[in-house]
Amino acid sequence: MFETKKTWLWVGAAALWCLVLAAALSSNRILSLSVDSSYHLQVMEVVRHAFIIPLQGHEWMAEMAYYPKLSHRLAGLFATLGWQHLSALLMAGVLSAAVVWVCLFEHARRVSLTFLALGLVFTLINIKITRGAFGGELIDNFFFPQIVGEAVNLIALTIAVVLLGRSRRDFVLFAVAAVAFCGCFHLVPTLQLAGALMAMLGVTWLREVLRTRKFEPIGLAGLIAIPAAIVLNPFFSKMKFIAGNNGSVNLGVDLSLEALAGFSALLVALSAWVLLTHLLRPADDPEHEAADTSALMFAALGAACGAAMLAQYAVLKLTGDGSVYAVLKHSFGVFSMLAFVVPLWGLTVLGLRGVSAEEMLADRRLQAGVALAVVAQTVVMLALFLRPSVMDVPRVNAIMEDIRQVRVTRGLHGDAAMFSAEFPTPIVTYMGTIAMLQSAHGANVISLIEDGRPDRAGDVPYIVTLAGDAFDKPSCRSGAPIGLVVVVAGPCLEPPSLRFKQGASGVPYLREGWSAPELGGVWADGKRSTVEIPIADWQRSLTSPVLEVAAFAFLPMPDSKRTVIVSVPGGAQERFVFDRQKAVNHGFVVPLSPEALKGPTLLVTIESPDAATPKSLGLGEDTRMLGAGLEVMRIVGAGQP
Repeated sequence: MFETKKTWLWVGAAALWCLVLAAALSSNRILSLSVDSSYHLQVMEVVRHAFIIPLQGHEWMAEMAYYPKLSHRLAGLFATLGWQHLSALLMAGVLSAAVVWVCLFEHARRVSLTFLALGLVFTLINIKITRGAFGGELIDNFFFPQIVGEAVNLIALTIAVVLLGRSRRDFVLFAVAAVAFCGCFHLVPTLQLAGALMAMLGVTWLREVLRTRKFEPIGLAGLIAIPAAIVLNPFFSKMKFIAGNNGSVNLGVDLSLEALAGFSALLVALSAWVLLTHLLRPADDPEHEAADTSALMFAALGAACGAAMLAQYAVLKLTGDGSVYAVLKHSFGVFSMLAFVVPLWGLTVLGLRGVSAEEMLADRRLQAGVALAVVAQTVVMLALFLRPSVMDVPRVNAIMEDIRQVRVTRGLHGDAAMFSAEFPTPIVTYMGTIAMLQSAHGANVISLIEDGRPDRAGDVPYIVTLAGDAFDKPSCRSGAPIGLVVVVAGPCLEPPSLRFKQGASGVPYLREGWSAPELGGVWADGKRSTVEIPIADWQRSLTSPVLEVAAFAFLPMPDSKRTVIVSVPGGAQERFVFDRQKAVNHGFVVPLSPEALKGPTLLVTIESPDAATPKSLGLGEDTRMLGAGLEVMRIVGAGQP
């Protein structure tokens, strides 16, 4: 009874410690420049007010409907409790990282104090050199569901370690439930959890079979049921297609995928060596049962992390599915586990036992171990999060709130407005546009990531910018300033383009080969389509005129490819191959000769030789021949913004 009460007190104290640490470190700080932050800020606007993620909505919400809801509801909880938009995400992320590290160091001190100290030293080296630690996503790449999934992963492993020595049946039942639950957060930590649980079960099951010469069906049943829990999760069919997204990952060193694969292979080899040693070692000494089981957990998790990364690397290299960014951002556990598995391998060779200095602690060893585990976790969290912030977070929060007030008080959102400013960073303009103004996630919005400026400011009815910015022309202002931001008319900044969505200015100039315009643009219906655009007098005087065409393509499958060719009579043409890894939207730039602009109009031809009908692909009854889609066109001088 006393031991049970003591265990619950330890769990409660650990949870409270993680909350306090997370609250202290997340206050008015953001450590991310990643595009992913902006995706999750979209969700924050939803969970803050409705606490749900709708299945349908604006174009910018389409991707988020695929992500598991539980991760975002955790952030929504902190938003409801009063954290601001950015800080609520960071609070949930830092809490998850704190949980991860308290679990890792608690198990490390159970192996031995020597192992705890070595794990701490190697972890700090890892954070300093590669920044590849669990929780490292919070430094340069805030991939929110993944780090929450890592916390769920480590909590589940900690519980599984306890059950492993008590009941094989209870371990299997818990393992299946834990993998299914973790799958509601993120796929990669789920794969790591499943691999670690299978390795722990497999080694202990085989060890018992070899010793007793008796076959235990529950072990084999568990090895089948655990991976089945991954596939049967309702999020699996959606999440497995998201690995091809793009963004920014900044490790502390310039590391190629091949080098990362090499480190992963080393991690798998060392972990497998430890597992094999555990399998073949004589019967366990009861005095060292906790140390042996925790060591088994580290080796199993290390093997699973390395194998998960190698699997993603192999899929990218062999099939082209995914992206370099996706493989990098999903592999942070490789370096963290090397920091623990390398010393674990060394200690395994020496027998996985404590040194004399530890044994001298005698009865005080447990108390000292707990204290040192807390100290180790605190040192790592401080190393991860107490560093100069990449942004002036209070100012960013103030800007975000003012942009939101533009939407709330002026009703400007969606296609009607974008946020663009030279400062503080391009990602802030992107976050403000898609999160606070709920702008559709098209090519003009994506262009903000490059330098904070849209490719076509004139195509947006209103531009929200900071007072005093280059876009803040007094003659173009619309209404009074709202806090730090002002609203200006986009067409006042530059002439607008011809847009081809439903009811837009370019629709009357569509000629042959088009379907009915839709909200995002117009689909070409056939392998050849034409547009006849008018030429203004000021365009005839351009010295180096070019035709700019923003187009998209029909890519129904993850491996779909479409070739699109844009050309003008007697001039050059541009050919581009669309696929999900390279581009969904593309800006064609076709040089124009002065002779091409002498007439009243310019005939533009768009060809898609590999167009196909959705019906022929088994995707419904749509018989349109879809290949290319058209968003906007304009004639400008070469290099003109």
